[in-house]
Amino acid sequence: MAGKALCYGELLWDIIDGKPYIGGAPFNLAGHAAKMGCNTWMLSRVGKDDLGRDTLQKVGEIGVHADFLQIDEQRPTGTAIVSLDENKVPVYEFPDNVAYQYIDVDDSVIEKIRGQGIDLFYFGTLIQRNPVARRSVERILEECSFPHVFLDVNIRFNFCDAEVLKNSFAHATIVKLNDDEVKLVGDKLYGCPDEIPLIQSLFDDYGIQIILVTKGKDGCTVYTRDRHEDINECVSKAVDTVGAGDSFSAGFISAYLNGDEVFKAARKGNILSDFVASSHGAIPEYTERLYNRLEAIR
Repeated sequence: MAGKALCYGELLWDIIDGKPYIGGAPFNLAGHAAKMGCNTWMLSRVGKDDLGRDTLQKVGEIGVHADFLQIDEQRPTGTAIVSLDENKVPVYEFPDNVAYQYIDVDDSVIEKIRGQGIDLFYFGTLIQRNPVARRSVERILEECSFPHVFLDVNIRFNFCDAEVLKNSFAHATIVKLNDDEVKLVGDKLYGCPDEIPLIQSLFDDYGIQIILVTKGKDGCTVYTRDRHEDINECVSKAVDTVGAGDSFSAGFISAYLNGDEVFKAARKGNILSDFVASSHGAIPEYTERLYNRLEAIR
């Protein structure tokens, strides 16, 4: 039976070279997880505008369930202006006061979540820049229980609030960071930017079971409480890396919920990330070569 994942947070359109691509880290993950076979829901908010209507259509086309999507009567659908640096790494500009910043979680939403039998709840740190969205995710974490809680430490604009990090780590069972975020979080919480001390401190201080550190073209390092392993399935030349980290998380989640052990799931995530980095857009059409690479992981 396919796993059930609920993704909370930004649902927006990335504007890359003037062309819109549906995105936002939570939705990038939700879309890839759905394409990889998960039953995936998106909890976010869009405007009552053309982009909002396009969003609802695109969500359905990709295969993500829209039951938890909210319509904001006053604020526009979110966008992100994306430029690529010399390493094809995206740099983002986010307009403020947009719909996804005001996700509303009331009693009816809580009951609906409880009734779905969700296996994994995904949330990130960036969405918590806004106090409304922060209170909403905090309510979900406090009032609902999930077998797995996946935290994406997605630091933008140097938003690295210590209390947000501590509260998020306290609810997480799986954590994903990139190598730059390791340095920022380590320095912020422990006064040490080094990877191994941070990982050990997080295991010591919280109930986290798995920590995933992505490292671009160098793959990733996967940590459990008693083992760690470097994994690198990257063989392609990067075109743009928008959504690559999110696709890694989606590949890992879909494989892990389907019963793969941690390190095998991470290999599949790395393969999916490598494919996305070598393609245009955060959720490109999958190819036969990608499926063959994933199938070859035994």
